[in-house]
Amino acid sequence: MIIIPDNIDSKYRFVILSALRARQIQGGSAPLIRQPSHKATQIAQREILQNLVKFRIPELVVIPQAAKEEDDE
Repeated sequence: MIIIPDNIDSKYRFVILSALRARQIQGGSAPLIRQPSHKATQIAQREILQNLVKFRIPELVVIPQAAKEEDDE
């Protein structure tokens, strides 16, 4: 079982971030850590767990119901 860092709000976001980073590694980006494993997904997960990967979670914008109704007209 992997413990998710406090700065990631859900296991789903952790999986998405890991997949995006793994794709970067597979595309030629240099890994930020040296691991005996050559699997990009495992390296990406460990990089995120060690806070080596910078990311930003966008703010959720909530549109009030009244604004939605005006746009529909």
